[in-house]
Amino acid sequence: MYRIKLLTLSASVFLLSACGGGGSSGGTTSPPPTPSTGIFLDSIVAGLHYQTATYSGTTNSAGEYDYLPGETVTFSLGGIAFGSALAGPVVTPLSLVSGATDATDPVVTNIVRLLLTLDDNADPSDGISISSATAAAAVGQTVDFTATDLAADPGMVAVLRLLPGGPTLVDAASAQTHFAATLAAQIHWGALAWGAGTWQGKTP
Repeated sequence: MYRIKLLTLSASVFLLSACGGGGSSGGTTSPPPTPSTGIFLDSIVAGLHYQTATYSGTTNSAGEYDYLPGETVTFSLGGIAFGSALAGPVVTPLSLVSGATDATDPVVTNIVRLLLTLDDNADPSDGISISSATAAAAVGQTVDFTATDLAADPGMVAVLRLLPGGPTLVDAASAQTHFAATLAAQIHWGALAWGAGTWQGKTP
């Protein structure tokens, strides 16, 4: 009987040790890395969903999002994917389109057209603010930004019907003028520089 009890006790100790029940291993846990903060800029865009490998959320009133250096960031609204780019201090619609070099790129123009259309007060001079109601209307929707005529794209037509207030799609010329002015202002004030195929914030 004593032998049986001893074997049972030994087995119990072994199981506790295997399950980590024997106490702390003495190891330390590294603190999570501190995220960098970037800005999505058309005008400043608030209310746009972003996703990286480690962070996700909605751009705040300053257009800010969190990321770790080297990550890719994807921007979307509901089911509408605007595109992905290397995460950095500044990401613009130009960053989201591979091979695009200026505001006249047709796909960049289409992205800007929709972003301007989504603005709650239709006045991008004070930023582009996307409401929760607008985001909800975009759930399950898609838009083909490569469409030659964005206004005729079935996805775009459906989105316009669902958006609060029934806005009209901003025209291409207005979108190009707006975005070119945004880029020019940032370059003038030393906030942006073009390099490695993307717009990034200049190092102070």
